[in-house]
Amino acid sequence: MVWKDRYIFWKIVTCYIAIALCTELFAIYLASHHQHNLWLFNIFLIFESSTILYGLYYCLQEYTNPKPIFFIGSGTVCLTYFYFLVTQPFSESNTLTISVMSIVFTLYCLYYYYLLLKDENFINIKIHPQFWWVTGVLFYYFGSTMSNIFDGMFTIKIIGIATLRYCIYVLLNLILYSLWVYSFICRMKQRKLQS
Repeated sequence: MVWKDRYIFWKIVTCYIAIALCTELFAIYLASHHQHNLWLFNIFLIFESSTILYGLYYCLQEYTNPKPIFFIGSGTVCLTYFYFLVTQPFSESNTLTISVMSIVFTLYCLYYYYLLLKDENFINIKIHPQFWWVTGVLFYYFGSTMSNIFDGMFTIKIIGIATLRYCIYVLLNLILYSLWVYSFICRMKQRKLQS
């Protein structure tokens, strides 16, 4: 059980998943009543960026002191969010912050892999929970960065009213949460071995 884990990281990620689910359900409710829901996702960005930054910090601190680079990364994300608040209506999509977050998170994930490769200790990545959590983050945020860059090419409707962009994001979410579930399974097995 994740709630019995001594590391708060796993509890925070579980809470984040619950918040993400509630946000998506409320957004669907608003859309079904023909109400704008972008403001909801702009609020959710605070939870998303905080959780992913904390998670990457947690994973990187196993190999290095990530404080200096995290001040830069989190500062950049915060500045772009506040820039959006000042220059755009809150009912618009905060694409600038989303793009900056995606790039920062992708770079942190790649840095994690670099440190993992340099580590002289043997790590069985098949059962290493942090590896799978970071892999989920990398797939999702690298994929969403590419989707944002080539946004104009993904407006093709392929299934009813669903665009290619929509289908890509469904697939990215599936990959992210599948890898996170696997990381939770690895963590529970790891805890059983430690006790």
